[in-house]
Amino acid sequence: MDEIYALLWSRSSNCFHIEPLADTVSSGMRFFRRDARNDYLLIGYGPRDLMESKAEHLRPVITERAEVRRLYDDQ
Repeated sequence: MDEIYALLWSRSSNCFHIEPLADTVSSGMRFFRRDARNDYLLIGYGPRDLMESKAEHLRPVITERAEVRRLYDDQ
């Protein structure tokens, strides 16, 4: 069976991260045990090539968000 990957988005960094889904679950459990916050949001899971494709498809959204932050967060 092929490994399943997670597509994560960081709100603070406004970027994507792809990692094995098992790593995401393990990390989530660590945050849960510590009652801590995690900046990364799971936005998809599946085969790695599909997650890379999804990230490329969504990249214009984070590019636009970065521009909006640049224009308005500096005020």
